Amino acid sequence: MLLELRIANLALAEDVVLRLDRGLTVLTGETGAGKSLVAGSLSLLTGGKSDRGLIRRGEDLAWVEAVCDLSDRPDLLAEVRRAGILLGSDGILVLRRELRREGRGRVLINGGTSSLAILEQVGSLLLSVQSQDEQRELAAPGYARDLLDAALDLQGERDEVQQALSEYRQKQDDLARRMQEVDLATQQVEMWRYQCDELTAARLRLGEEDELLEAIAVKQHAHSLQSAAAGARDLLDGGQAPTRQSLGAALAALSPHTERSQRLESAHDQLMTAADLVAEAATELSRFLDSFQVDPRGLDELQERKALYEDLRRKYRRDVEELLALAEELTSRLERQGQSDQDLLQLQVDCDEARDRLERACLALHEARCAGAPRVAAEAETTIRPLALPQLDLVFSVKPASDDDGPISMEGQRCRVTASGADEVQLLARTNPGEELGDVGVIASGGETSRIHLGLTVLRQRGRRPLLRLFDEVDAGLGMDAATPVANLLAGLARQEQALCITHLPTVAVHGQDHWQVVKVVDAGRTTVRLLRLEGEDRVQELARQLGGEGWRQGDDAAQLDYARQLLATVRRGHHSS
Repeated sequence: MLLELRIANLALAEDVVLRLDRGLTVLTGETGAGKSLVAGSLSLLTGGKSDRGLIRRGEDLAWVEAVCDLSDRPDLLAEVRRAGILLGSDGILVLRRELRREGRGRVLINGGTSSLAILEQVGSLLLSVQSQDEQRELAAPGYARDLLDAALDLQGERDEVQQALSEYRQKQDDLARRMQEVDLATQQVEMWRYQCDELTAARLRLGEEDELLEAIAVKQHAHSLQSAAAGARDLLDGGQAPTRQSLGAALAALSPHTERSQRLESAHDQLMTAADLVAEAATELSRFLDSFQVDPRGLDELQERKALYEDLRRKYRRDVEELLALAEELTSRLERQGQSDQDLLQLQVDCDEARDRLERACLALHEARCAGAPRVAAEAETTIRPLALPQLDLVFSVKPASDDDGPISMEGQRCRVTASGADEVQLLARTNPGEELGDVGVIASGGETSRIHLGLTVLRQRGRRPLLRLFDEVDAGLGMDAATPVANLLAGLARQEQALCITHLPTVAVHGQDHWQVVKVVDAGRTTVRLLRLEGEDRVQELARQLGGEGWRQGDDAAQLDYARQLLATVRRGHHSS
């Protein structure tokens, strides 16, 4: 349960603490005393919008903090932990939101910095805030649909529609991209074929350009190269004093003495290395001379081949490696274009199959809504009629969302589809016999809207148990007698969970197990708000004030005090008997 709500430096609240127990807690006070401050503070803890203008004059920081005990709510403990929040063995969770006059505010969860998104996720799990502002959602698009689906537990069917719609859109995108690719390829295919043929015919090879450069140089300087190579080979391994012979003689002279001197041994090793290198060089020169062809014929062919490389590199602005890759890519493009008809046919088949799956999923959801709508409407009537609406009639209208360009057909007409299906769902209401049914968000008066929304909220959240439900003046527009059924409904809810009700009616306030009063006080020229827990005669006095209005002490206050005591006694007897 919510153990404590603390508000500091927010509007007229300097440091306000509201301690809550199980059951129904009521909060009362004169008009303008600051009751809405509590509702606004709880809304901030569910991620609601903040306003720096609410920070108390002269202060730089305002904050709201809620201390929650989740030890007896394993379902909420699991949800909070899934959100990545660590909790101790005591199950205590502290939510804190700070507003700053300068700079950004902060969110703290169990003392650690968190984000507004996490606060919104966790806060909405723990706290349910129903206010007069939220009653406007009756007229919001999708409210009736979401209400009906929640009451019928159709999340699985909606997930099927969402998944099928996502798959259909993906297949559509795949088909559109392939069609665009085919259209573009049709315009480019002749150029691709020409380029592919040109590069394929060129038979390019990595490293060939370097080989061509050397071959051309050899052809162009054949005699000088041959003479140089022959002369060098003779110096190394021929003639009157070949280098290899001299190195061999030097090695033979040093070999007997290498063990006597390290320096001679080092010189001997160097001569061995030199002899090996000279032998390799002489062999390479011999190979060069053996393969050498003085005939200059073929030079033109080599130069033409080299020019082909240069022309292709210049034409395509790519090096040889990139030209080879381009040739492969062009071959792949042409092959892909060759099978474009088969691709488009298969993609169209895939798209049609995905549309059929989407149509079946939407039809299943539509049929489930139509089948369950009368039952949900009847349950809503049973819940709401005791709330001073005895003649209320409710009807869920479920119709295909007609759209001539829609992707699916349902009940003989094309329909648009969203992640919530292909239906238009309205909740129609009639509050008085003889009237026409009309949209519930339009036809009901302010007080009727409040009570209808209360009953629908109870119905919608039947499977959900937040830590605390706040009802902010849901009895607005009701007389004291008409409000009694509302109070009974709230009291019944509070037997299973914690509830806080802000009310101006004594017939509602008297049902609270705890009663707090909001008062304004002026201290040293500053107005502040305080919360007082009322018991005994203090509570009787507050109930009497509510009975008599703002000027109750100018009338028969004794009678009002007696009536307040009777109300308390009657409710207590009812609690004991139940």
